[in-house]
Amino acid sequence: MSNIKSIFDWKVALLVSGCRIGIHTEFPSAISLKKIHLYAHSNEKIDHPIPDDLLIGDHTIVRIRYRSDSPFILENFGEGYQVRYEKTDQCIPVRLVNRPGFSGCTVAKLPISSICSFLGNDLLGITPSNYCFYFQTKQQCRFCEILPTFKSDVEFPKTFKSLDIIENSIIQAMENEERLRFIAITTGNIHSYDETVDYFIEIGQRLQKHPIFTKAEQVLATLMPPEDFSKIPILREKGFTKIYFPLEVFNPSHFSVVCPGKADFGYDRILKALECAVEVFGVGNVYTNFVYGIQSLDSSLNPASYDPVAENTLCLKAVKEILARKVIPAFTLYHYAGYNSIGKLELNLDATNAFFREWGSLVFDAEIIPAEQEAVLFSPLSLSNTLFNDGFQLAKKKEKTIWI
Repeated sequence: MSNIKSIFDWKVALLVSGCRIGIHTEFPSAISLKKIHLYAHSNEKIDHPIPDDLLIGDHTIVRIRYRSDSPFILENFGEGYQVRYEKTDQCIPVRLVNRPGFSGCTVAKLPISSICSFLGNDLLGITPSNYCFYFQTKQQCRFCEILPTFKSDVEFPKTFKSLDIIENSIIQAMENEERLRFIAITTGNIHSYDETVDYFIEIGQRLQKHPIFTKAEQVLATLMPPEDFSKIPILREKGFTKIYFPLEVFNPSHFSVVCPGKADFGYDRILKALECAVEVFGVGNVYTNFVYGIQSLDSSLNPASYDPVAENTLCLKAVKEILARKVIPAFTLYHYAGYNSIGKLELNLDATNAFFREWGSLVFDAEIIPAEQEAVLFSPLSLSNTLFNDGFQLAKKKEKTIWI
């Protein structure tokens, strides 16, 4: 087994099975500055700070999804850390991510770390609005926890962030943290679809005035499409280099059940918006997202109806059909922090591993990712709570025949 394959297996296992903390494990006090970006990754609370992410080797980062019953244990080992699988005592050395250089900085008397999130080891994330107007009409996506998680865990005092707050926080973060290479701006719907896009346009326009903004190698906008597709090119003009219009669910009838608000906008309209975005941003820069784990649920969204074989069949069909449109079909893993209407769902470890390996092969073979990119999105050290970059890396390494 190659080292990269072994590390991939560890990451899958940690995301699916979670991780608990050894009884006597000690962490640096700096991790008390941990902040939640869009949502929590566990429905359990722990009474002391724990790290967000773990580095494994030189090219892998994994999110800690805390579970008190997990067979994987993060513990001190020598002067560092390891994760141990208690059933076999297999271990792998891990490292903590150093806290960002902007940790002590403030904007409008608020810590930047409560406004922006240092994601992975090189990505700055910011959420203009933790509110989505779907919640007002109870049409929110049934897996979504963006608003209740904010109410429970996020320290910024309002669901909405002003343009001044966003601009000053991003620029100050970039000035104070040399590892930052990428920016991801993700939001709930603000007032209307067009107004949400207009807000992103204003953000980009403000950021473009700052020379340091050119340091960002990729700038991602994740939002619903506008009603007026003529606004899509303006996003590109204002500095966004990547765009996500998330579908979340592939089957149109299931889409209506899981995403009633999005369904009112229109499944086909989202697809058309994605195709429009490809014309503007170029092949390899346009993404949609699906939630892995909920595609096979029945119409009642009962977690017990999850079928790992059917899940992979449906998801692979989605991958092939979306790739045919020259759009990248990204997948996040279903998470539950205790607030959505689906509930706790146990993913199948082997099926999850197999799907993301096949995902990587399909996307690599599609030759849709620009050759100069080191990952599907951002870098291998950016996204700790997904597996698509990792599956793609496996496919690339296999193609280069460096298996050991």
